[in-house]
Amino acid sequence: MKKIISLIILATLTSGFTWGKSSSDRCEEAKQFALGLTSTSDRGSRLEAEASINELCPDGAAAQFMKGLASEQSGNSERALLSYREALRLDPAFYPANGRIGLILFEKNRSDEASIEFTKAMRGHSDPLYNRGLARVFTEKKLHSLAIYHYLEALKSYPSDAGLLSGIASAYNDSGETKKAEEAYRRAIAVNPGDKQTLVGLAALYTTSREFDKALDQLKKAEAITPHDKSIHALLADIYLKKGDRKSAESELILAGIAPKIPLHVTAGKNGDSFFANRDFANAIESYKAELNENPENSELRQKLGNAFMSAGRDQEAIAAYREAIRLNAENQELHYNLGLLYERKNLHDEAVVEYRRALQVSDNVDARNRLGDIYTQRGSLPQAIEQYKMLLKNSPADQQLLMKLGKVYNSSNNSKEAIATFREAVRHNPDNIEAHRELANHFKKGNMLDDAEKEYRELLRLKKDDMEVRNALTAIYVKKKNYDDLVTLLKENVEMNPRDPGHLYKLGLVYEFRKDYENASASYQESVRIKEDNAKSLNALGRVKMKTGHIKEAKEYLERAKAADPNLEETALLLGNIRDELTPTTSKYKKPKKKKGKKVKKGVKKPPAKSTAKPAATKPPVKKPAE
Repeated sequence: MKKIISLIILATLTSGFTWGKSSSDRCEEAKQFALGLTSTSDRGSRLEAEASINELCPDGAAAQFMKGLASEQSGNSERALLSYREALRLDPAFYPANGRIGLILFEKNRSDEASIEFTKAMRGHSDPLYNRGLARVFTEKKLHSLAIYHYLEALKSYPSDAGLLSGIASAYNDSGETKKAEEAYRRAIAVNPGDKQTLVGLAALYTTSREFDKALDQLKKAEAITPHDKSIHALLADIYLKKGDRKSAESELILAGIAPKIPLHVTAGKNGDSFFANRDFANAIESYKAELNENPENSELRQKLGNAFMSAGRDQEAIAAYREAIRLNAENQELHYNLGLLYERKNLHDEAVVEYRRALQVSDNVDARNRLGDIYTQRGSLPQAIEQYKMLLKNSPADQQLLMKLGKVYNSSNNSKEAIATFREAVRHNPDNIEAHRELANHFKKGNMLDDAEKEYRELLRLKKDDMEVRNALTAIYVKKKNYDDLVTLLKENVEMNPRDPGHLYKLGLVYEFRKDYENASASYQESVRIKEDNAKSLNALGRVKMKTGHIKEAKEYLERAKAADPNLEETALLLGNIRDELTPTTSKYKKPKKKKGKKVKKGVKKPPAKSTAKPAATKPPVKKPAE
């Protein structure tokens, strides 16, 4: 019996065990599932948590929270707000709801209100999105030190987020830490070379330090991404003026839609190339058409016309021009690649694959191969995707993005062995790759490789100490391995990080109780009750510990408080019943024994002759017979 009770106590630490639990216990357990979810949780974890929450407490705060998440995912932020606020009405300490409200308000440009909700959320729930939101709020308010702190916290979970890197770079720059700012901008560009804001930010940094050529280089990259962005042309004009290049400045001012205050020079030529160089795509198109009238079989002119159409956003006409150019010169890799991009932009993936493969037949093209791998992945053509990513990794074996893509494709194809090997390779090149460690941990946990899973979860805690999802997973492993010393250490850390959460104290008390360390168990339960006076589970546990240590009257007091807090708690009623039996044992009255009734005789069995109560008659001595 004792062993069974011990197993039940441990099971409550890690499972969705509900037998014998009250409704408040089930809702509290549902809340813990919700607290374990963050923006880094995968879809499978979210669905598993949602199912558990709906089973445990379908009308509680956690269920309302999950409804809010579903509304957000469907794009209905107003309905999501209603659900989150209902969750807070049911449980004012349901901190994830504060966090999601903060994120929605921030997107609506209500920064002050959002910062209040983020601050509330972080009292009892950790999510890098809260840090990112607060970082942006503090950036807007020019509170650079606070902004940098929250950017760094968010980057622990999203080390490859170009937006976060660009944001912290801007904060470093504004606070005068230009070296750190430049390093962060360069990291952001390495992650996402096509991010215009990052390129513009780095250009501004170089402009401030009067490194004009470097600034021009970054702005030209930004211009290539968004050729019609007038703000970039205005920045270019400003730098040219600072360099003393008035002619180039005039050209950029015209493209920016600003009337130059300096005398204009003639800059545009009269052929298509001149117009194209000046980003005047409409005149470039007309010029190329005129030239083609004189030379219709010129493949190069057709390609230039296609480039002008593509730059002007006239995709269908660009496709027609490129097709004509390919008819005249099929061995042009750039033509096939550009045509593939246009097909992909129109969601014509079959046609895009054909063009990318034709581009690769002419010569190797990293961009074409990468696009092929991504399309194959989206379409579920996993062996082909693996082939492309492996070929790319031959030239860039440490590319984290490629390694993660390949590992995930192996996941999708149920090839755990290769997936593990690939994620391990990613971690070998970058030990701080949170996503790779998480993938490895999930694989090892699924395969019941507890030692390896524990190692990866420990790495995740090294990178992000307050990841409660990881802590819950590690708790389950320690229980399975019966590693109670490390389990106690982990639960103590949980309490230290969330000292106002009675649930963590209750779990720590359970482990102490299981190990018969009743003094520490009692202290943990009492602290839990101090934080939440009507905590039925902790009151019940205190009563149970007092019974085990022989303090029956105190046990009775705690158990009665537990019953008042939750009348449906079955164990409380059982323990109270045992106490009453012990304190007031029932005494049985003396009863005169009843006369025994005669036994029934079965049919066919002769009754033994009744013994006579009369005195036996005098018997004569036996007469001897004479001998014969």
